[in-house]
Amino acid sequence: MKCIFIIAALLALSACDPGPSVDVDGETLSGIYVEDGKIAAFLGVPFAEPPVGDLRWRAPQPLSSAVAKREVTDFAPACIQSMRILDWYRWLAVEMGGSADYYEDLEVSEDCLYLNVWTPTLKSDAKLAVMVWVHGGSNNSGWSYEPNYYGHKLAQKDVVVVSVAYRQGVFGFLSHPDMPRDKPVANFGYWDLVASLQWIQDNIEQFGGDPDRVTMFGESAGAENLLALMATDAVDGLLHRGIAQSTAGFGLTGMGTLAEEEERALGLAEALGLPQENSLAALREVPADELFAVYDETFSAHYHAPAIDNQLLTESTWATIHGRGLGSRELIIGSNYHEWYANTAEDTTWDDVLREGAALVEGMDYESALEIVRGEEDPRRAIDRLRTASNMLCASQHVASTMNAAGGAAWMYHFTRTPQGENGISLGAYHGVEYPYVFDTHDPYFAINNTDRSLQQAMQLYWVNFAKTGDPNSDSVARWPRFQAPDLMVQELGDEVFTTAAPEPGLCALFEEGLADR
Repeated sequence: MKCIFIIAALLALSACDPGPSVDVDGETLSGIYVEDGKIAAFLGVPFAEPPVGDLRWRAPQPLSSAVAKREVTDFAPACIQSMRILDWYRWLAVEMGGSADYYEDLEVSEDCLYLNVWTPTLKSDAKLAVMVWVHGGSNNSGWSYEPNYYGHKLAQKDVVVVSVAYRQGVFGFLSHPDMPRDKPVANFGYWDLVASLQWIQDNIEQFGGDPDRVTMFGESAGAENLLALMATDAVDGLLHRGIAQSTAGFGLTGMGTLAEEEERALGLAEALGLPQENSLAALREVPADELFAVYDETFSAHYHAPAIDNQLLTESTWATIHGRGLGSRELIIGSNYHEWYANTAEDTTWDDVLREGAALVEGMDYESALEIVRGEEDPRRAIDRLRTASNMLCASQHVASTMNAAGGAAWMYHFTRTPQGENGISLGAYHGVEYPYVFDTHDPYFAINNTDRSLQQAMQLYWVNFAKTGDPNSDSVARWPRFQAPDLMVQELGDEVFTTAAPEPGLCALFEEGLADR
């Protein structure tokens, strides 16, 4: 009887103990406490009107559908997308000795402009640095709350963590000749990110954040996107520094054109059997699921890079970096040791390397590059080195050195830690292996030991120090110098953390020669 009374009392106490709440734009947002009450979480917070119906392929509109009280205790559906990233997670789980069932099916919707906030305090005068995560996925897959992106652990480092959604694929990266030219006509996924930053600027103080210390960080296409945004005027006053993980070669040198975007839209209308005249209005009436399915089949090979629209983007990101630069913003940038190894066919032969490799490697003389990697016993590793260097490693080093030479501040890292266990080691330091170290969110099938914990602590300190001060260094972690001539030193993040010479000097010299010839 006594036990029943105690349980009833505890239940009553819980019922009287409300979750965290914040007043934003005329609404009371009601969230949840996590981590034994250490962190307040607000999940599925809308930052714009649903981009559906007549708002499809328009810039995000300010939220007007306010309610008195909004429960924000669960993640909102992800943006409609390819299941490629979900399939990759399931494949990885099996490869690492786990089960694909660890990842549930993903709920998606065209109504998807939501963000998530994790904060250690709701004091409006706390002025904590804000870290805004942008997920990757080639801009046609991925979502803001993938299990490795939960911000409850990172927020315990006295920062406010925000993860944001943005329209993917056909919904976020398409244009049409019928669109009025006095309004945004392309890059709608990018405009979503700008809108999320504006929401943060207007409201983050209510969550304990400092609107004057906003760091956007992301991986792969997410890092590509933040770099592109840093090169625009649209984020002036909204974004102060960035951390770009495994990017630099994606869509930076060869961005698409508005004409190419429009041609794809007309091709989509044709594939749907719609008349060419006034096809924009007709496309807006097609159910989202049908629209996505036809588009995904028709343009399955298209990579969704940003387009130069002469509105948000007037030139490529690289042209901006080499021209006026990125202003006073600071940057951490880097890549992993084996970015492409896991994605290279296991039965790759040297004949494949000789026959197909040149098409996979951009920006350097292939015959000369091939000579540098010809000593590799494993042809997969040869392809991995070539693609990693040209698409990420050397491109990232070039961005960092260019920024520092222009008077900016950029630091370069090289992540080399491979997962432990036979299956993990066979994958190498693969594309995406680093972000669980930043978030402290390793999946159950990912075995970690004290070396991993030490690396995680160092990476979190670097990332958080940078978000707080614009410099990754402090007395609590090994010194990390800027990536600048003549030394060109990087911070190796692996079994140990230390400063070393930039990797792949031969391949990166060829990359620089290729840039000079363009």
